[in-house]
Amino acid sequence: MRIKLRTAGLDDLTSIYAIRRDSILGVPSEASLSDRQAWADKRSPNYYQDRITAGHVFIASFEEDNIGWGSSSDDCITGLYVCSSWCCRGIGRMIMDSLEMEILRRGYPCARLGSSPDAVGFYTKLGYESVGFPDEDRAVPMKKHLRITDSKSTAV
Repeated sequence: MRIKLRTAGLDDLTSIYAIRRDSILGVPSEASLSDRQAWADKRSPNYYQDRITAGHVFIASFEEDNIGWGSSSDDCITGLYVCSSWCCRGIGRMIMDSLEMEILRRGYPCARLGSSPDAVGFYTKLGYESVGFPDEDRAVPMKKHLRITDSKSTAV
């Protein structure tokens, strides 16, 4: 299986929107369906246009299908979504490696993010630690110290 990772372009806006919705609605969650629907409806396809234009969005694809994406800004991971049919296959980890390397290239020694309650375990496995209380959207603030090892970022 050959997964390709590339910088997203504006022609990927519809795919990015669809992947996010599928990830939110298609993966089992402790949140109610109505809460997940509200979260999925919170963003339009154009919401990510500025990030894409700035070159801060990576998209993963298999053959001709876009299957996941992630975005960052400064020292913060601002989004990570993988199609529900591709969960638990290392796609999220691969995207996170690239996002963390970008954060290091920008000169930041740490990466920050706000995790949904359902994703805290995933980020903990990648070396992130909770650094505060959930915000009004229930996002858990997390942080990871980064370093370069074998051209991948890892926890210190």
